[in-house]
Amino acid sequence: MLKGKMLTQAEEERANRHDPVRAGLKFGTLFKEAMNVLTYDVTTGATSIKIFDSDAPYKFEIIDVVIQPRGDSTSGTIKITNGTNDITDAMTCAVDTTIARPATIDDAYSTIERRGTLEIVCGGTTPADTIGLVTIVVIPKE
Repeated sequence: MLKGKMLTQAEEERANRHDPVRAGLKFGTLFKEAMNVLTYDVTTGATSIKIFDSDAPYKFEIIDVVIQPRGDSTSGTIKITNGTNDITDAMTCAVDTTIARPATIDDAYSTIERRGTLEIVCGGTTPADTIGLVTIVVIPKE
């Protein structure tokens, strides 16, 4: 587990330009722009699963999504929205163990504001049969 202080912008820039050890940083120092991973295990598909419902803890940008289907569905899909607009296209989530990623991430909607909404939407013929592990990679924004 990482422990330590958050870097200032100047310290982060210095570390990015130089070798971190020579820059005086110790293992366990947290980089301000480090990625975070949100995971949600969709065990029963639903047309709307709110990860954050007007209560995102901080502003962040979605930079990747990975879906690991955990069962067979005839035509299941999963997409990520901000509660109003699609962030990703609908990803096929119909074949067990076949990884799915979005073909598109719309940068007009991929930044979620603090206290914003982030939602998983299951679709297809029978959304209740659409199950899988959803992993969303984000970077904090100021």
